[in-house]
Amino acid sequence: MKQLFTLVFGLVLTFSLVSSASAQTDALSANHWSLVEMNGEAVANSRASVEFSTDRKNVSGNAGCNRFFGGVRVSRGTMRFSGLGSTRMFCDGAMEAETAFLDAVKSVTRYRISDNVLTLIAGRTAVLKFAGSPKPEEAGESGSSASISERKWVLETAGGDPVASTDGSAFITFDADEKRAGGNTGCNVFGSSFTIAGGKITFSNPVSTMRACIEDGRMKVERSFMDALQKVDRYEINGDRLTLFGGNTALLEFVGIEKGN
Repeated sequence: MKQLFTLVFGLVLTFSLVSSASAQTDALSANHWSLVEMNGEAVANSRASVEFSTDRKNVSGNAGCNRFFGGVRVSRGTMRFSGLGSTRMFCDGAMEAETAFLDAVKSVTRYRISDNVLTLIAGRTAVLKFAGSPKPEEAGESGSSASISERKWVLETAGGDPVASTDGSAFITFDADEKRAGGNTGCNVFGSSFTIAGGKITFSNPVSTMRACIEDGRMKVERSFMDALQKVDRYEINGDRLTLFGGNTALLEFVGIEKGN
């Protein structure tokens, strides 16, 4: 009888631990995590945040100024980031905090979630804490092409480099019904078919006009834009920003404005 009780207790304990671990990993990818503490000090009014893909293999977010992205490996309370990259904009007064944030992310070995707070731990030291909130319904993980079609997306960075504003701003729009995307490369008008499923997106059969623009470096922007579209396989929408990825690399980043502007 004692042996039976011990066996049953062991099975219940194991099931409880597995269920708890599963709930934690589910919460990890279900939420948008906003930074509230870094290296033991409270953080206020920071743009820094992090999100995890549904399969918990990719991570993206804001480091305070720049968008960052990369791979992540999660297993039973352990967490390791890899292949981290970021855009390369300069934000006056924010770069020191951003560097500290990214250094902390790179040092993480473990995590825990309690009372909707995500704590990232390096060794035995809690280096980052985030408050969780549900991901916006429009996020790329949702699988809907309707949300991506609701805005005009103006190119902000290509290959991590800021795109200088020109009279012919580079942008893209999407038509969910026709499965067509199109816009302006900063020089030429272009169009393309696209397919979308979940957070996955691919472009095919691109066409464009062939005007030469030698002013303002527009041709360089155009080449980066069109080359990147051929490599895109994933997208994310966070607030008013659309990021197109190739694997773990952010190829193009856009800011959303109302169509017609």
